Amino acid sequence: MKRSGNTLPDVLKINTDGAFRANEKNDAWGFVIRDNEGHGVLAGSGCLTAVNDALAAEGEACIAALESAMDRGISNIIIETDSTNLVWALQSNAFDQAQGGVIFREIRDMLELHFAVSNVCYVTRSFNQCAHVLAQSGLDRGPGSPSDLG
Repeated sequence: MKRSGNTLPDVLKINTDGAFRANEKNDAWGFVIRDNEGHGVLAGSGCLTAVNDALAAEGEACIAALESAMDRGISNIIIETDSTNLVWALQSNAFDQAQGGVIFREIRDMLELHFAVSNVCYVTRSFNQCAHVLAQSGLDRGPGSPSDLG
């Protein structure tokens, strides 16, 4: 879904989403990076094992997106997620003592050290649909499969 007019020309929008299977204790992640006009720049998805909960899956999706952005020299970003808990975990230290707390501290460190402009905000699932579909497809992939799609 194209949304324009709400980002500066040199700021890229990263949508992330995680998927979690409680019974199998595995997760998947997906992300898409778009320019300010909504054109795709990069996307990725993947599968991980031994994940504790859905919030950790959301965090892993964010880490994967940030690592891909850093690899390509992208430094001005807005992160959008449909997880209000992830937004809260990244904007405060409220979840730092939780099982996945190290993930949230790592993301905040990455944002501080490697990104000039960054913001994390909540969007509804309808505005995060592409990342959601990529995360769901990651559930069908084996760990260690290639992740970057573009």
